[in-house]
Amino acid sequence: MRLSLLWLNEWIDHGLAPDKLAEKLTSLGLETKITEDRRGAFNNVVVGKVLSVGPHPNADAIRLTTVNAGAEPLTIVCGAPNVAAGQTVAVALVGASLPNGMKMEKRKIRGVESSGMICSEAELGISAESSGIMVLDDAFDAGAALSSLLELEDVMFEVDLTPNRGDCLGVVGVAREVAAITGAKPKVPPLLFRVPSPAPASGISGLGVEVKDAEACPRYTALEISGVRVAPSPFKIRRRLLACGIRPINNVVDATNYAMLETGNPLHAFDRRFIKGSIVVRGARAGEEFTTLDGKTFRLEAGMPLIADSEKGLALAGVMGGLNSGVLPDTTDIILEAAYFDPVITRRTSKKLGLGTESSYRFERGVDPEGVKLASMIAARMMTENAGGKQGGFVDAYPKKIQPPPIKLRSGKAGKILGVELNPGRELDYLTLLGFKCDYGADGVITATAPSHRHDIKGEIDLIEEIARLHGFENIPETLPRLPQHDSSREGRYAKRREVNRLLVASGFFEAVNYSFINPDWRRNLGLVAGEPVQMENRINAELSELRTSLVPGLLKTLSFNLRQGEEKLSLFETGSVFRMAGGDSAEEFMTAGMMTCGDEEIFSSKLGRDFHRLKGVVANVVRAAARVEPEFPFLPGDAKKKFLYGHRQVGISVRGTQIGYMGQVHPLSADYFDVHLGVVCFELSLDALLASVGKAPKARPIPRFPGIKRDVALVVSEHSEAGGIIETMLGADARIRQCRLFDLYNGPQVGAGLKSLAFRLFFMDAERTMTDKDGDDIIASILKLAKEKHGAVLRG
Repeated sequence: MRLSLLWLNEWIDHGLAPDKLAEKLTSLGLETKITEDRRGAFNNVVVGKVLSVGPHPNADAIRLTTVNAGAEPLTIVCGAPNVAAGQTVAVALVGASLPNGMKMEKRKIRGVESSGMICSEAELGISAESSGIMVLDDAFDAGAALSSLLELEDVMFEVDLTPNRGDCLGVVGVAREVAAITGAKPKVPPLLFRVPSPAPASGISGLGVEVKDAEACPRYTALEISGVRVAPSPFKIRRRLLACGIRPINNVVDATNYAMLETGNPLHAFDRRFIKGSIVVRGARAGEEFTTLDGKTFRLEAGMPLIADSEKGLALAGVMGGLNSGVLPDTTDIILEAAYFDPVITRRTSKKLGLGTESSYRFERGVDPEGVKLASMIAARMMTENAGGKQGGFVDAYPKKIQPPPIKLRSGKAGKILGVELNPGRELDYLTLLGFKCDYGADGVITATAPSHRHDIKGEIDLIEEIARLHGFENIPETLPRLPQHDSSREGRYAKRREVNRLLVASGFFEAVNYSFINPDWRRNLGLVAGEPVQMENRINAELSELRTSLVPGLLKTLSFNLRQGEEKLSLFETGSVFRMAGGDSAEEFMTAGMMTCGDEEIFSSKLGRDFHRLKGVVANVVRAAARVEPEFPFLPGDAKKKFLYGHRQVGISVRGTQIGYMGQVHPLSADYFDVHLGVVCFELSLDALLASVGKAPKARPIPRFPGIKRDVALVVSEHSEAGGIIETMLGADARIRQCRLFDLYNGPQVGAGLKSLAFRLFFMDAERTMTDKDGDDIIASILKLAKEKHGAVLRG
């Protein structure tokens, strides 16, 4: 929000320099910075009276003027088409420096010396463009400093507000904050004393007001103003609107925008001629069409709040007025609307229609329901003074007053939360300065009721935040938090996440962080249909409409982005939550996933095989370390059944009989959808399942006293046999078998068709004695017997 210092000064005498004011507001949580400082920018810019206008002797397009600027008449060359004798104008004298960087010097223009310049609004930096010179009020005296008359030497601030501070989207709201930190009392500008307040709610002759949707509109006021003359607004009004980013239109519409910027409460002016019957606040009918002031037509959903008459819609409540009831150049009678619209319902309407306005921005953040009448009074008085209008009847439909609930602040609670000693008296003072009504109980409990403009105050912690703001965050000492230490915390899911992340980073992977929501087309393309996805209601993007059921789509998008930047060999992982519907409620599961490119477009090349087994080794190490599985855990071919993976190049991952994930090669058709044209292998593990399968912490064992024996054995088995199952059988043949590792695979004529040879290296050890060759032979015999019974394996000759 843009804020004018001179405008703020009308509401409060704070005595702060602009930079100090910005610093104070920032310390209150209203991040403020100076964006424009025009102090001193209009030195030697004065009021001038044009005495005469004549032709230039050497040019037809420009003219010579004689101007009284408070001393001797000056000769000034002027090219503006609207310059005329008798005008009161803005003159930049020799030596002046204008906001656009132009410096005034005496110079000859087509052979005639010019002693200054008659300025336009654009040259003075007041507006972006202008068609001619700026013509001033004839009451101004020649030679008077222009900046003091037109408040040109202003300082503009940019106030960056959090969504809960809609109360500061107006000069009055910021003035309240400044009053709280300086102790100064806000004042009422002179404008509000000059014209009577709106009449009591006595009704408007010939016009009824009915609120049918009180949920969307708890308070609605309408004020009749007759006899207005539509014309441009006075310069001061236009300057302030332009400085705050709003284009001036006319003295009626400008009054509503001015009151909005001042109070934070939007208003709307209807031309009474176009209102048929009564004003009705109702929900729109399904498919009802409405054309806004900017000429766009919308098809409304049922229930969208609408301001209507007996025949048609007049305005989208809290968003924008209608084209069929706006103020026109010949408008004479006005119905001025000021209301309180529900923030949630207004935001829902604005987002669904994709229609954001200055009004909806404020209503979405919450305006002051008790400030409605003040906003109406300010706009009405401006229309009376500047447009010659006369106030008539007034309607205030406010069936049930919005009352903030009282909130209790327990004794010592604020100090405990903030880590600073605060006595109840100081807490009471802080809250009182912010407009809270407070009672101090005998038990030390403060009961505080928030002012009507602070709709964001809901509970005790909000009161503590307000106390912290006024006490000053810089006055709260930095201390280390006191956290209890529990050994069991190492077993938690986040400890397991850190452990898994550390292992993957150590294996050469880079961590990716993606949104938790995805495009449904990504999921459908990968065939991820397990569990109903969770749909998002308030999506930030029309395409990203559901929560992810797997981490793989996001990783493929990240992979695709990096490939487009020229990277080829990539290893990425992500750890986070996935979501699905279960029994009518959303269920969350903690997962980790990773993927590697094979670095070669030939997905059937030997590089793919190397990368697949490298990833298999990484996953094996991660699971072995995280689940404390010794010495191996099984990969289960065919148990994954993921449609986006090759059918025969995927395996399930199981720990202690529970499947915790899968790994495999992404099918090229699925990869191509994400614009990935390299071979990709990936895995996905459930950290929750992994955590549930964690074994006991390993214990140190003494160094063996007796040497072991190494033996190699080659078995001929069916080509469909799984090496993992054979290893498990071997390890169960004898307690003295400490290790078993596959080191060779052979397919060929020497073993026959449909068969393969698997060579294993085994290590035997006895903790009680030195093993003999006979011991080794006996163990090998046991292994061969079990392998033949369970797998049909025979010793390779």
